[in-house]
Amino acid sequence: MIETSVYNLTGEVSGKTNLPEQVFSVKASPKLVHQLVVAEQSNRRNVIAAVKTRGMVRGGGKKPWKQKGTGRARVGSIRSPLWRGGGIIFGPSRDRNFSKKINKSQFRKGLFTVLTDLLTEKKLFVISDFAQSEFKTKSLASSIKSMKSKLGISKGKILVVIPEADFKLERSARNISDAEVTTVSKISPYTLLQYSNVLITQKAVEKLVSTYSVKSAK
Repeated sequence: MIETSVYNLTGEVSGKTNLPEQVFSVKASPKLVHQLVVAEQSNRRNVIAAVKTRGMVRGGGKKPWKQKGTGRARVGSIRSPLWRGGGIIFGPSRDRNFSKKINKSQFRKGLFTVLTDLLTEKKLFVISDFAQSEFKTKSLASSIKSMKSKLGISKGKILVVIPEADFKLERSARNISDAEVTTVSKISPYTLLQYSNVLITQKAVEKLVSTYSVKSAK
């Protein structure tokens, strides 16, 4: 177990907690993390660019002139790729598939590796709870500003990880430029690396442990 401090909404230490080594003390694997990031970026790609082949271009159903006797080159359709306005040869198609498979064991190890790095570099902080007395952007922004000041976070965007979806909390954070709220089920190595610091609640840690079945942490 790894002992770490637990902070409240004002950024002050409110206690201690133990984090499982299987999650927060994993040997670094840069190649695996890179592989997972590339895979997620590929899976997020939305294929838009596409061109029409000669079979998709409108018109050209009739042969422009007879095959022989005109002195001109033989042609079967005005939509030939050789003609202006015709189809495109070897152009991009929407049938392209850039998706990459990610094994569960690889994803889990990569996620634990990133969490370990964040904790080691003192960029991951455990929060007792993120419950707000009133769900307003102004109130939440004030709490985040106070926490960043006390925790020594000078710049960069932070990610707040909660166990389950909380519509009111997520809506309150929608217009805060330097913070975002997400759930345990939505985090990945790629998303965690987009933020300079991560705030995770104690219940979110428990949810993370139970989701990935870390036996020794029970």
